[in-house]
Amino acid sequence: MSQPDLVKLVKSIADGETATLTLADSDDRHFSINGVFKESEPPCFFFLAPPGTLPENLAKSWRGFFFSNDADGQEVSFLVDVVTKTSSRTVELIARQTMRFEEMRRYFRVTLRTPVIIHHFADDPDHAANDWHLEGETVDISQSGILTLLPAECRSAENLDIELLLDQPSKKVFCSGHLVRAKRLKKDRWLTSFHFDEISSADREALAKRCFAEQRRQLREKGQTY
Repeated sequence: MSQPDLVKLVKSIADGETATLTLADSDDRHFSINGVFKESEPPCFFFLAPPGTLPENLAKSWRGFFFSNDADGQEVSFLVDVVTKTSSRTVELIARQTMRFEEMRRYFRVTLRTPVIIHHFADDPDHAANDWHLEGETVDISQSGILTLLPAECRSAENLDIELLLDQPSKKVFCSGHLVRAKRLKKDRWLTSFHFDEISSADREALAKRCFAEQRRQLREKGQTY
């Protein structure tokens, strides 16, 4: 897309329109934030986030994906670079290019609660007593991994089978994965993230569609105070 077209695209978004900004740091860790679009000199603009949601170490080297709606209610999305973090709640961004659907999907990590089961099966059938599973729920979800709340600590980090129950429509997604990190919370709950190692194209597509649907739903919700 040409520079004039990018300027036109940014201008199509109304000041104060709800939006989502997904940022990726140098380690490809993703941070998805729901906030508000604020006008500047296109193709630059500001993003106003709720208190405490912008990463404190946000740097110009980070890359991002911006998602909102234009004045006609049509979806608007493009890749952005960080110009500067102007306050604890505001970052100035510049639109760089639009992205194909296939490229966009990797940036989507949305808050979504859905049942999840983590399985581990012993390699040796004679040691089936070492099999275990944990039932919990997701906190957020993307095509490449999930953050979950589990009732106990995972006893294995590798060779895990992950089962997700999606809604709208109801569908079970199966994949293999490994543990990335875990943190113990109060009341013996564990905040645990997993990366998908193997997942079918059909299940990956189902996750993408569910993430997009949830993203659109969140953007339609009004009434948040920033």
